[in-house]
Amino acid sequence: MIATDELNEYLEEYLEEKQEVKNLTEETIRKQTFNIQKFIDYLENEGIDELTDKNVKKELRHYRRYCLKNRENKRTTVKTYMMNILEFINSEDVQEEINHEPIKMKDIIEVKAEDPETAKKRIEKISLTRPQSNYLLETIRLEGNKRDYAICATFLDSGIRLKELVLLNKDDIQVPIDDSGFYELPDDTNEFIEVYLRAETTKGELKDRTTFITYDTLLSLNDMISDRITKLRKNTHNVYRPVIQRKKALEEVTREELFTNIKGNRIGKRAVQDIIKKYARLTNERIASDNIDCPVDYSKNVSVHILRHTALSHYAEILTVAEVQTIAGHSNSQTTDKYIHVDREQMKQKLKANNMRFKN
Repeated sequence: MIATDELNEYLEEYLEEKQEVKNLTEETIRKQTFNIQKFIDYLENEGIDELTDKNVKKELRHYRRYCLKNRENKRTTVKTYMMNILEFINSEDVQEEINHEPIKMKDIIEVKAEDPETAKKRIEKISLTRPQSNYLLETIRLEGNKRDYAICATFLDSGIRLKELVLLNKDDIQVPIDDSGFYELPDDTNEFIEVYLRAETTKGELKDRTTFITYDTLLSLNDMISDRITKLRKNTHNVYRPVIQRKKALEEVTREELFTNIKGNRIGKRAVQDIIKKYARLTNERIASDNIDCPVDYSKNVSVHILRHTALSHYAEILTVAEVQTIAGHSNSQTTDKYIHVDREQMKQKLKANNMRFKN
């Protein structure tokens, strides 16, 4: 047990030790001190005199709910608060005094059971259907930007994160590259091509994995590369023709990065976000111009993250939770579960087909 009015003393010692071991910046220490101090102030204001092994989880849950409801903090912000607080509560000296088992984030998050129909509607709100995805791609195609089309197609196929996309190298696409720097296309147009991803966790650990793109997206990457090394020039008949630029063609042979900016350097995250926002807006304008009845407000709802959600939701229609988890790079299957909805009718049809197979 620890008296609430003694927590500040433990906090001071905890931060001194952490600074010594991890050599944190003053700004990081200031933020963590602020987050933990707010929790201590909350306990004092609520008249909680002590933390024990019996009430510590309950008070953490109450504080999380208080931040969300009363202070109206965003969930991501509250998650940061709670991570800082949990690290303090689980520190050796504090844990020894309270005498509790180490508390994890999942212990204090209140999860409500969700019926399949509600889950299905929620997924539909955060992802695009296949026709809606294709309409977005068609908008980009009409604008004629080969790179932007390839970027969006890669997101919708692979379900990768923004950081992973900008870090992609040409040889991460697991097909041979010819002497000119182009991808060799498989004979089977239905082939799914492996994409190798490298990423770092927040702890700096490497967390590599593999996802997939379709033949059509691979084709769009070659179109992008072709566009990158050519320039339109007017011939003697005043007709513009694409002409290969020798210097850029030579650079392409040894190029490492897959997606580049206008200067030929690796594209940045902000630039990719702006690209998706641009075509979301143009798609809305196209819908209005064509007088189409569409339930999606692309400008409001479509982002890099939604494209990832869309890809993973489509994978979830076909693959198992474990397989989707591998593609998504989720360390916890509970994160993957939000892309899965149970269709009872579909389950009945599968069971019926299986039963008929055994009878026959």
